[in-house]
Amino acid sequence: MSDLRLRIVEGMLTTQNADGTVNVAPMGPRVNDEFTQFLLRPFPGSRTYENLLRTRQATFHVTDDVEMIAQAAIGDLHQSPEFHSDSGEGYHILAGCCRWYQLEAAQVDTSGERAALTCRVVRMGHLRNFLGLNRAKHAVLELAILATRVHLLSAEEIDQAIVMMSPWVEKTGGDAEVRAWEFLLSAIQQRRFAGRESS
Repeated sequence: MSDLRLRIVEGMLTTQNADGTVNVAPMGPRVNDEFTQFLLRPFPGSRTYENLLRTRQATFHVTDDVEMIAQAAIGDLHQSPEFHSDSGEGYHILAGCCRWYQLEAAQVDTSGERAALTCRVVRMGHLRNFLGLNRAKHAVLELAILATRVHLLSAEEIDQAIVMMSPWVEKTGGDAEVRAWEFLLSAIQQRRFAGRESS
């Protein structure tokens, strides 16, 4: 699948661990306009990477639950998510998502820095409507990405982004967005402290 002008859609990906439990992680696959083809690019060594190579199955979720995205990005889900009862063998559908797409990898390329899995959609569904565009939700999403890159980016770069985006959360966010924002600010501080301790 060509990745020319394919958009990245941020969401949640579930895969099945070797012991049958579920791995829940943020993922931003490249998708075509029709949402019929997905390009997944997990990082080597991640649980998502290992599960995808072993099973070649995943479920991608379109969601507006930025609290779950924030917590999953840090690896600190505060409560175990609920799953749809009719998920199918090897697939796991998050009960609170907006839309879901069960994927099967048709091509796998592990030669690059990140794996590239070209996937086809084997089943899809709709559970609820997407809330709509909201600047606070987008701010939380951006900060979640930055929080995973504390070891790669300068503190100044991250702090500038926080200063720029804080008003978006204050002016347009609800309780969930504020909680997610504060959670990520705390996580960034903890990661900075841990980085100084280990250096």
